[in-house]
Amino acid sequence: MKHLGKKIELVFCRPNLAYAVVPVFVLGSIFVSSVLMFPKTVNADGLFMEELSASFGGRTADLIIKMMPPVVTTETIQNQSQKPIIQFKLYDPSTKEGFKHVTYYITIDKDGKKLLSDWFHDDKGDLKIEMKPSDTETITVYGEPDPILEAFTGRENNPVVATGPIFSEGGLYHFKVRIATIDYVRSFLPDDQQPEYEGWLSVGAVENQQVSVGNNNTKPIPIQIISYYDELKGFSFDPSTKEMRFTMPFDWNLTRLQDNKVMVHQEILLPKPSELVANSYIGTINGVDVTKDLVIDPTNSTKDVVHFMIPKPVVMQIAEQVNKSGQAKEGLMKFTFKPEV
Repeated sequence: MKHLGKKIELVFCRPNLAYAVVPVFVLGSIFVSSVLMFPKTVNADGLFMEELSASFGGRTADLIIKMMPPVVTTETIQNQSQKPIIQFKLYDPSTKEGFKHVTYYITIDKDGKKLLSDWFHDDKGDLKIEMKPSDTETITVYGEPDPILEAFTGRENNPVVATGPIFSEGGLYHFKVRIATIDYVRSFLPDDQQPEYEGWLSVGAVENQQVSVGNNNTKPIPIQIISYYDELKGFSFDPSTKEMRFTMPFDWNLTRLQDNKVMVHQEILLPKPSELVANSYIGTINGVDVTKDLVIDPTNSTKDVVHFMIPKPVVMQIAEQVNKSGQAKEGLMKFTFKPEV
């Protein structure tokens, strides 16, 4: 079937129910009776994969939102060495079998800006969308169109493609997924009974810097910082203490943090040998010591990779102090990092 290119209009679009016939409504009534009257909405905040769950009567439906490959950065995308694919798979966790004939309404936004919003369908419930960032102003979706569902479909070796201003910036991308059909391809669930899932995937924002330690004749040391939460700002370096500082936009609202999973992940890559490499490192966030949450990967012979791995309980502790001190209004997470002498 010929592929269809469609401009994404950022307007909510519903399937055209006028195409439904009597047998569809009969099947629909049988299925709807087993669905909870109030579908469960689930939320999460992750890196390369989310596993979300909702209940359907006596059944549980888990949704995987997964990025392949697992590590995607702005640098690798710009070099065209990666073509990330997002997988959406709805399955029964007790049997590990996928639900059939799943229609997804998927919305992707970043920093409050809607990037994509459209209908997709997969007969096996295992949908894949390839992301192709480009300089165009709008997003175009290519896939095999279903004229009744008004949804895009793909094949195992020929996924749906979304091209345009998407995945071109680093940070968290917010996914909202609503399920419109399960089990029966032409049987739509009522709007108020369609389960919804929310999750986040990360594209690493790469920051390349060069710093000098000692006198002016010292060769600059190239360092790289990769942020999997948001774009970094305000990098500075103190050659006398070898301390680097940088900031990242962050919403310190305690209610938001309490209601969502949170993991703040930054990577600092230091070349070996260099005056910045040490046996241990010291890190702070908004003045709070997080050295115990630094993880060093020394396996690479050419560089040390130091990870800020800040789990939700630590983020919550920092947030409480930030809110008490009045720093929350700045909307910044402030990092310091240096080798321990």
